[in-house]
Amino acid sequence: NAGKSAFINALLGKSILKEGVTPTTTQVNVLRYGETQDRQIINDHLHILTAPVDFLAEISIVDTPGTNAVIREHENITSNFVPRSDLVLFITSADRPFTESERAFLEKIRDWGKKVVIIINKIDILQNDDDLAQIQAFLNDNARLLLGITPDIYPISARKALQAKQGQPHLWNESRFEPLEKFIHDTLDESSRLRLKFLNPLGVGKHLTERYIKTLTERMGLLQDDFRMLEDVEAQLDEYRTDMRRDFDFRLSDVDNVLYELEQRGETYFDETIRLGRVFDLVKKERIQREFETQVVSDVPQRIEK
Repeated sequence: NAGKSAFINALLGKSILKEGVTPTTTQVNVLRYGETQDRQIINDHLHILTAPVDFLAEISIVDTPGTNAVIREHENITSNFVPRSDLVLFITSADRPFTESERAFLEKIRDWGKKVVIIINKIDILQNDDDLAQIQAFLNDNARLLLGITPDIYPISARKALQAKQGQPHLWNESRFEPLEKFIHDTLDESSRLRLKFLNPLGVGKHLTERYIKTLTERMGLLQDDFRMLEDVEAQLDEYRTDMRRDFDFRLSDVDNVLYELEQRGETYFDETIRLGRVFDLVKKERIQREFETQVVSDVPQRIEK
């Protein structure tokens, strides 16, 4: 509710857009020249307004929902429309300059590489010029940090400017509207409009390129981290494999020793058992088997498993 609709009405010199103390713009309004004042509803988010105003003969004005509107969908609508614009008039209010939502939205505009002009509306509510100077300094510092350049800042009273154009000319100087109006006309003359038209797709292309380069760089960074992790895993596996082979050689020696002891017990058992004197014992199969398992095999399987 910074007075965007009031500003456009003042710029055109006619009350074309509805104004109010609460957010009144619930969709994108595109203002174009027409022989009659009319409204065409394209969809819930886009209306086309026509009016017999010379200023609109070669220039379209887009009135967007505010960044601090209660309905958050407004901001989405505005964000999606910004890339199509050639010049952004960023309007903030003197009673609440540069809110957090406006600051965040200005960052989005900056990323698209748009020409931005900052307008301080409602200066007629301020007590003196010192208050205005403080607001201008505050906006200048913050906008410079966000945009990287010193922006053009125009303090105005849209209400008094419209009143001046509608029959109260003594309010014109107080509105401070003339320097801004002259800037807009000079910036949007035929040659400047052509330049802006070329810069617009270049700015969008630059923004998209930078965004995807950033995304790719981040993903490459993640891949590099993954590669480093895989290298660490492979190094650890090599160390583990070496340790396993070294330990396995020791274990094989242990198994060889167990089997050697088994062999020695077996030979001793057969020397003592396979004799003619024990021929009658040899026919007792189960007994011989139990003795062999007890005296020769013993705990060999458990020792090898261990």
